[in-house]
Amino acid sequence: MSRLTLSVLVVAGALGLSSCGDGEAGPEEPSPEATAEATEERQPPVETEEPGDTSAAEPLSVAADEYTFDGIPTSLPAGTIEIDFENVGTMGHDLVVEELGDEQVVPVTSPGESAQGAVSLEPGEYTFYCSVGDHRERGMEVDVTVS
Repeated sequence: MSRLTLSVLVVAGALGLSSCGDGEAGPEEPSPEATAEATEERQPPVETEEPGDTSAAEPLSVAADEYTFDGIPTSLPAGTIEIDFENVGTMGHDLVVEELGDEQVVPVTSPGESAQGAVSLEPGEYTFYCSVGDHRERGMEVDVTVS
């Protein structure tokens, strides 16, 4: 081996040892804060409900027949309630909420027809009823607790 080759190998070996064996730590580890920020940037945002946005996930399906409602539960969550209303009876029916000033949530719907409505309810007690003729007096009303 020539002196030049031997010199090159000695210098290369010395450089290699100094870069990994001098007792210094390797590349600096990122801080926990930097790691958390980098993780947040890569993850999709978590969807949250806006305050006051307490809409029911699925519309409430209500069937109206002569003097009965089917599908109105006795308890509901507070928020906006979407209603899919179907008149399966032989005369017109509507859906009204007494405690909201007799607000008509679903207009009078003809036999065999469907309609939609929505109502926003705060926690409390409510009476849903049909305001057509004497339908309420004949039993077309449901007391609902909203929490």
